[in-house]
Amino acid sequence: MSHHRIPSPGAVSSVEDAAEQLGCSAVTDVARAAARHAARQLGDEYTDDVLAAAALRLATARGRHQAVPIDAVCQQFDVDQSAVAAVESVLVDTLQPPASSETIRQLRRTVITVRELLAALESDRSCAPYRPGSALEGLDPAVASLLEQPLDRLDEPELRAHLERLEADLQMAKLGVDLYLLVHE
Repeated sequence: MSHHRIPSPGAVSSVEDAAEQLGCSAVTDVARAAARHAARQLGDEYTDDVLAAAALRLATARGRHQAVPIDAVCQQFDVDQSAVAAVESVLVDTLQPPASSETIRQLRRTVITVRELLAALESDRSCAPYRPGSALEGLDPAVASLLEQPLDRLDEPELRAHLERLEADLQMAKLGVDLYLLVHE
């Protein structure tokens, strides 16, 4: 069944509105990128609202590890669940999956550790946050070595730049490379 892509008279007018009403505003940029990708993949087969609903579900699944319920998102856009599921399936099939949960967890721990190092620097502490040996397992070795140095030997601007790279790596791991690139195009 083909649908011409015309704005449908849904309950909301945009991804932003639906994301806000569903309590997931943080994934709006990701949902918009996924909707653009779906439109390129599917042409005029589905309405913009169906594409947006499927994209919002995918964005929440990759951003929060749990997609908003299909019935809730379909109600927000006033669209058919089977159409949203079909578009979501195309998105999953055409976008690289996210990294493993273990990789994401390790990156998240590294980001948190670097943030704690920066907070210690900002508060003029002389020692890095304490981490017992077991807490260093799986941590980026370069970051683990920073925990063993006096804070006055750390280069704060370099550490901030490293944190930005780590945060980008974490986002890419959560979204998958394809979706990450679509968000940043």
